[in-house]
Amino acid sequence: MGSSKYFVFNKKRDYLQGYRENVRITESGIVLDTDDPGKCGIFISRLLDGGREGNQWHRAVIQSIDYGDDSIRFSFYCSDSRKILYQDQLMEWSDLIGSAKWSAKEKHEAMRPFLVHQILNPRDVLLYQAKGRFLWIEIQLFCQANVFPQIQGMKIYAENRSFLQYLPEIYQVEPESDFLRRYLSLFESVYQDLDRKIRNAARQMEPETAEREFLHWMARWVGISVISLWPDEKLRILLNGIVKKNFIRGTKEYMKYIIETFTGETPFFVEYAEVEHYREMPDIYRRLRTYYAHDPYIVNVLIREQAVPTLQEQRTLKKIIDDMKPAHIEVHLVILRPYIYLNQNVYVGINSALGTYQKANLNSMTAIPSVVGMYREKAEARE
Repeated sequence: MGSSKYFVFNKKRDYLQGYRENVRITESGIVLDTDDPGKCGIFISRLLDGGREGNQWHRAVIQSIDYGDDSIRFSFYCSDSRKILYQDQLMEWSDLIGSAKWSAKEKHEAMRPFLVHQILNPRDVLLYQAKGRFLWIEIQLFCQANVFPQIQGMKIYAENRSFLQYLPEIYQVEPESDFLRRYLSLFESVYQDLDRKIRNAARQMEPETAEREFLHWMARWVGISVISLWPDEKLRILLNGIVKKNFIRGTKEYMKYIIETFTGETPFFVEYAEVEHYREMPDIYRRLRTYYAHDPYIVNVLIREQAVPTLQEQRTLKKIIDDMKPAHIEVHLVILRPYIYLNQNVYVGINSALGTYQKANLNSMTAIPSVVGMYREKAEARE
């Protein structure tokens, strides 16, 4: 059976055409963009051309993040004509859908006679009743418990290359064939998915193009056990060079590669031997032992706070380090704050900037200005 014609919504530009209300377009799809629980987000797609009148549309596969049974509603519309007569005006469907002149209520009124299917939170839906050359989709997004649903991608199959055509002609006679066609569509859908996976099998072995399921599968191959800690985009970068890096697994270079991939910055390492190098200098040696965990089996890893700004990211990084370090080694993660703080690690050119000036308030009526603060106030006055 030949490949089917289909339309894909997986890029930002795919959602730019049509009509949008309370919806924000992102790189991965569309998301509800209103804090008012009484309002819904509306997206009406451009017209999809099936190529011939009376075209039988086959199915729609939707990738989404929904919250509750009523957070996403899909409506499918069909027509054999590009034009519609509405309020004594003959106009193109695309003009009616995309024009800001007509409100959402007026658009719904015009489209209602052409509604062929409506469903809540669909994943894979067969479009039995969608017959017509042109099909368009309306998506309504509803806020549930202060979280916003998202549409990440859609694939609309325009033709139903039914298995019915491979059966004897007696099975293709209407109206008895209608039930059989719909029944066989279930198996056709399974066949299409399997055929797509087989044809794209080679792509699944490349981190840049692999689907999420295969991406996680490859990660387990190379010993990444806590996969949930890694965002997909960073996991793809990591897997690109992980095979060669696995030859040095358990070393400082391997740890550096993993941390750099996750944070985007090169970490700093302080080990036991580097501190012992100053044993002949008692004052410096004592200070270094105070600032760094000092033991042959302890490694200090220093990373700027800008690379892991939130507490959650810092905890995630610590879990990643604990997962990849040798069993007999303990790793201390030191977060370098961006400014100079007394009794904390400060390194010239890394986190040696002066913080913003603030007066020391004694109470609600009095403040102590510093010398730096007074000079700043004078400079601002001159400007």
